[in-house]
Amino acid sequence: MLTDFQKLNYDQLDALLHTDGLQSKENLCSTEEAHQKFMKIYPKIFIKKKPILPGIPEKRTIGVHSCNFCTNAVTAEDFHNIHFYLNKMKNPDRFQPSFPKSRESVQNLIKILKKIPILRTEEEHEAVYKIMKVIPDINEQLSEEQIKEISKVVLREYWVKESTVPPQVTSVTNESNPTEVASSDMFGVGCCFGTLVPLPLKKKHDVLTVLTEENCDFIKIPSINYLRVKEDIAKHEQQAKEEVIRGSPFYQNWPMIFIFKLTAQLKWRKFPTDYVFMEEGEISKYVGFIKSGHGNAYRIIPALVKRPLGKMAKQMRQVFIGQLHRHQSFGETSVLLQTPSTYTLKAATPVELGVINATDVLALDPVIQMLLLQIIQPSFENITFEDLKYKYINNKKEMEWRHKKEVILQETLFYNGIRPGLGKWLHTHFEK
Repeated sequence: MLTDFQKLNYDQLDALLHTDGLQSKENLCSTEEAHQKFMKIYPKIFIKKKPILPGIPEKRTIGVHSCNFCTNAVTAEDFHNIHFYLNKMKNPDRFQPSFPKSRESVQNLIKILKKIPILRTEEEHEAVYKIMKVIPDINEQLSEEQIKEISKVVLREYWVKESTVPPQVTSVTNESNPTEVASSDMFGVGCCFGTLVPLPLKKKHDVLTVLTEENCDFIKIPSINYLRVKEDIAKHEQQAKEEVIRGSPFYQNWPMIFIFKLTAQLKWRKFPTDYVFMEEGEISKYVGFIKSGHGNAYRIIPALVKRPLGKMAKQMRQVFIGQLHRHQSFGETSVLLQTPSTYTLKAATPVELGVINATDVLALDPVIQMLLLQIIQPSFENITFEDLKYKYINNKKEMEWRHKKEVILQETLFYNGIRPGLGKWLHTHFEK
């Protein structure tokens, strides 16, 4: 049975079934052209339903409500101060799939929200946060940090049956019977309505009336709380960007006006261990400022390697030359001068970077670009080819000696009947 996300486009399906050259009783193998055509058409046969999102983004121009209300709905003058509700109706058949289905969970949430935010414990804040995280309309529109902060200030509101938000009506609306203004939509547990920001002046006529058909509990997010949280997060993010740039010794004496130019282009990105930030011999794609973690730098040199039959062969080998740590940067010289990087930089631990793309760096004011070129010193520029050969030889000698020592030790122990890890010879230092 197809779900809402698996509806078919039958025109594309028909085109797929009539593709010439596919494998059949007559054709044992599909042709390359038919295969490529099949792979191109196949994803198009499934129609994905567009998610209905809350009206949070500032750039939104069509619609003002978070749910799929009709265009002629009526709202109150101060409706935006009520904003954004999550209906907690107690009918278990109307739960959304991702919302907690346990009545106990819902009752526990209501019990927590009855307390004013300042009296809630950390465990209670965490419980509210976890439930808000699984509500699609919230999770799709707010960042994790915003949800975490808003979960600490949300309120509980209780409406009895047939309660309404007083509509903002004009002379042509029937104030005594607001339900006649437009057709109604039914919302259950986990559904959302309202906006998180005040309506723009040009949309004051797009109004809405909400009528409860039974006693309801809501999570209420007042606009003043949302805007304050949004402002605080933006302020903390700006401070973090300034800190990661000013932390680098090259930028400590920069005027703040130039720092602001860089922070406006900087974006946060997280990378796993062993991710390659820069390749030796290639132009860097961005300038990076390390917020947490560290990376290892390598250079490639030609080296003689012993083959299994004892022959020597010339191969390229990476040599470790150093590390870059928190509050250090890389990539400025490569991006500005469009010169290949002189080393490979790889994440030694999970790393969080402040990243400025190369196109944004090259679009900076010429004065800032000149200042960057004057103060930035390329990392590891003092390491010569002779130093690399010396490091490689020492590393190889150390590896060979360690291997030889291990072989001699194992042979000696085995000759004397000592079996590490068994009986009285079970010692933790052998396991290491």
